[in-house]
Amino acid sequence: MNIDFTQARSVQAMEEDARNDLKDAAKHACAHRISTVLSTAAQLNLAADAAAGALGAADMAAYAAWRAWVKEMRATWPRLATTQTDLATDGFWPVLPHAVAELARKY
Repeated sequence: MNIDFTQARSVQAMEEDARNDLKDAAKHACAHRISTVLSTAAQLNLAADAAAGALGAADMAAYAAWRAWVKEMRATWPRLATTQTDLATDGFWPVLPHAVAELARKY
């Protein structure tokens, strides 16, 4: 009996694959949560309105809060990728500011 070891994988390689799977899942969960608030098109429209000066003071403040929340979200997923966290649990993610939710409804 001949054993074909060409398909054999080391424990280290399998552990690396598991880490990469967690990383991909956390990054996807982050992107999904962000796009659930504002679609890509809505994000582009909002950014264009902000750049054009078409937002009032309150909306501009909410836009700044949106950008800070997205930055915080993107800083959170790498930490979650190193744990066996249930990524669907809201408590592990930054809270969406109320003003951002209100602004998102407009887009």
